[in-house]
Amino acid sequence: MATNDNHDPLRNPQVDYERADLSARGILLFLVGLIVCGIFIELVLWGMFRFMAKSDVLFPQPKPNPMMTAQKAMPDTTPRSVLQNSPAVNLSVFPEPRLQVGDASDMNKFLASEQETLNPPQPFTDSTGAVHIPISLAMKLVEERGLPVRPSAPPPDVNTQTDSGNVKILDEQAGPLGAASGKQEAAPAKQ
Repeated sequence: MATNDNHDPLRNPQVDYERADLSARGILLFLVGLIVCGIFIELVLWGMFRFMAKSDVLFPQPKPNPMMTAQKAMPDTTPRSVLQNSPAVNLSVFPEPRLQVGDASDMNKFLASEQETLNPPQPFTDSTGAVHIPISLAMKLVEERGLPVRPSAPPPDVNTQTDSGNVKILDEQAGPLGAASGKQEAAPAKQ
């Protein structure tokens, strides 16, 4: 009896892939081509940006806005925090318009105006006819009277006809699960 010394117990000779469809050489050539194309694109973009940055004739820079005044920054004499990660800004020469100069005082003014709206000194009626009362009084009235509720049944003059023209379909009661469609099974009466 002849034995095969080249037998590998972890390899099944009947399970393999089609070597003509996939090759390691093809995959490596594709990856090399991809890397070469990526480097070429990077070099073209770098050269284009460098050319556009130095070409004032082809790409003229816009004139500065005449409304913006040239301000020279004063040297900052106040000590800065070591952990601050922003450049020094001299607020005395910060360009106009300054959108929010005092944020704490602005917030206090806003909160005071909101409290004035929620708690007017006395009830009043505005031009639209709405009566404005303090919010605490409005919450007490809602607690006493409750919230308005819709009626549960539609008024009798509402048309109950469906799109198909069947009026009776709205009057039928739903049957138990598994009942035949359109028919109701009578449940046995318990005594």
